[in-house]
Amino acid sequence: MAKIDGRTLDHKALDHKALDHKALDHKALDHKALEHKALEHMRMLAVRRVLEDREKPSLVMESLGLCRTTIYRWLRTCKDKGLEALVEKICAGPESKLNEKQREQVRCWIIGKDPRQHGFDFGLWTRRIVQTMLQEKMGVEFCLTSVGKLLASLNITPQKPLRRAYERDPLAVSRWQKETYPQLKKRGAMTL
Repeated sequence: MAKIDGRTLDHKALDHKALDHKALDHKALDHKALEHKALEHMRMLAVRRVLEDREKPSLVMESLGLCRTTIYRWLRTCKDKGLEALVEKICAGPESKLNEKQREQVRCWIIGKDPRQHGFDFGLWTRRIVQTMLQEKMGVEFCLTSVGKLLASLNITPQKPLRRAYERDPLAVSRWQKETYPQLKKRGAMTL
């Protein structure tokens, strides 16, 4: 299935007649917003129409609402590497700065530990603290965004601190609820 201009079209049903300028208003169609599979299908369709159906490249591209010169790059790629070269490719992205052992080390620093155990003054983990530790202990520089992505890839998500204070006194809380709070509630009702 492909989504084109807000409509879902079946790839098998797509042919040059379904994608011509009469079927779609190409002035309103933003090809950058198309799904990768739809773009792949359009590349294949355009090249086949030129090579097999012997249509003029300029007419094919006009009917698809694409730049006239684009098809010549596709045709050259098809000639040099075959039709399979027009298939969608997903980029791998940059190589990770940390190997698996180092990633596990970062996880061990954080899970069940407090930044103060590592010499920091603040008791909650922040991206800035993790960034500093990566620089100091591993000699690897990360920007804050990359630290956030690293933590997300390790399934370490932002957590709210516990609301309950460590110094909480259960007896004092109970006394406040039984003695002080009812008096405050009574005083508030009298002012209304």
